[in-house]
Amino acid sequence: MPEPIRFAPTGPEGWLAAPGEPLEHAELLKGTPVGLDHAYFTRPEAGLRAGIWRSGPYTERYDGYPVDEFMVVLDGEVTLESDDGFRDTYRKGDAFLLPKGFRGVWHQPVAMLKYYVIIG
Repeated sequence: MPEPIRFAPTGPEGWLAAPGEPLEHAELLKGTPVGLDHAYFTRPEAGLRAGIWRSGPYTERYDGYPVDEFMVVLDGEVTLESDDGFRDTYRKGDAFLLPKGFRGVWHQPVAMLKYYVIIG
């Protein structure tokens, strides 16, 4: 029987202090995304993944975000700017959904830590 899964704000034991690795990115505009991702839960047949993610500063451009992703910022910040003129900054405690197909820039000026749920 499935049990609830607790997400720790520091990830699994030792995860927050572990060395970062190069992360996947879209069109890189500035910096190099280095960090870690830990999936607490996956359901591949539904395209579902939920976990915790961290990265140092970087900026990238999306010509079509590949998934729907709900995020809760645990630390740091990110500013999203769409090709249609939308602009907003999300900081510690903010939650937002980045929809599949988003076209624009992800600007992360400082290290960021977030929970995520991806459906894709």
